[in-house]
Amino acid sequence: MTKFNQLRKPIISWVDFLNFDEVRAKLSTLKVDNAPVFGKMNSQQMIEHLSAVTQIANGNWKVDAFVSDDKMARRRPFLNTENELQMGFKASFLSEEPNDLKFTSIDAAIDDLINQIQVFVKVFTDDKNRIIVHPFFGELDFDYWKKFQVKHFTHHFKQFGLV
Repeated sequence: MTKFNQLRKPIISWVDFLNFDEVRAKLSTLKVDNAPVFGKMNSQQMIEHLSAVTQIANGNWKVDAFVSDDKMARRRPFLNTENELQMGFKASFLSEEPNDLKFTSIDAAIDDLINQIQVFVKVFTDDKNRIIVHPFFGELDFDYWKKFQVKHFTHHFKQFGLV
C-alpha cells in the first residue's frame, strides 16, 4: 500500500436504512449476547433504540426538545457531510444506561423497526411539508431526517460489526 493510500480516509459503507431486506438480513445475524464494539447496549437494545428514534420522526415519541436557531444552524450542516457520528456520541435526552428490552426477541424488535421505518416513509409521503424537531439537530424535513437516519443506522451497525 502506498503512503498516499494509507492517508486516505476509508470509504464508509453507509447503511441504506430504506432497504428493508438488507436491514433485516444484517440485523438477523445478531444474537442478544453479541458484544458491541463500543457502547453499553446489547444488540436487541440497539435495534429497539433505532426504532425508538425513528418514532420521533414519525411523531409517535414526543421528546421534550428545543434546539435554538443558533445551535440548529451550527449542527444541521453536519448532515450534509460525509462525516460519521462519533463513537460515544450520545444525545442529551437519552439515559446513561440502556433501556430495558421492550420485545421478547430480536426478531420481534426487527419487525418493529421495519414497521417504524415504513411509517416514517408514509408520514413524510403523506405530508410533504412535514417538519419534526430532532432533539440534537433541530427542525428536520424528510430529506434531512433521511440523512440523519443513514448516519445513525451506520453508526449502530458499526457498533455491532455489521458494516
